[in-house]
Amino acid sequence: MDTCVLIWLLNENERIKELAEDINYFQGDYAISVESIKEFIYLIQSGKIDTDISFDELVDALNKKQISIYGYDKYTLKTLSELPFFKNHPDPSDRVIIAQAIADKRILITGDLKFDNYPELQLIKV
Repeated sequence: MDTCVLIWLLNENERIKELAEDINYFQGDYAISVESIKEFIYLIQSGKIDTDISFDELVDALNKKQISIYGYDKYTLKTLSELPFFKNHPDPSDRVIIAQAIADKRILITGDLKFDNYPELQLIKV
């Protein structure tokens, strides 16, 4: 899942109510990129999102839902280097998350319409 889905999940946003139910049902089948965690921390520290959640609480919330945090490797970086660059979607974190999903052959859960620019990406839109 991408960063916006993480934020919605933590805030129990109505937009992903069904997804949250699926996550509770399919325990252990979900993962989030370390890049999304990095971006989430940045958004809190920069004041772009307002939340009281600490890092430890974030990790606890993910653990309770059995959502694993996974890193990336040289295959993700190679995929990143081969991604087309779209001027309307220059976000470096999104690009890493997309490359990681493609390299790891994972389905990416997102609400971001710009992710449609990458046809090799398997998406679930919320």
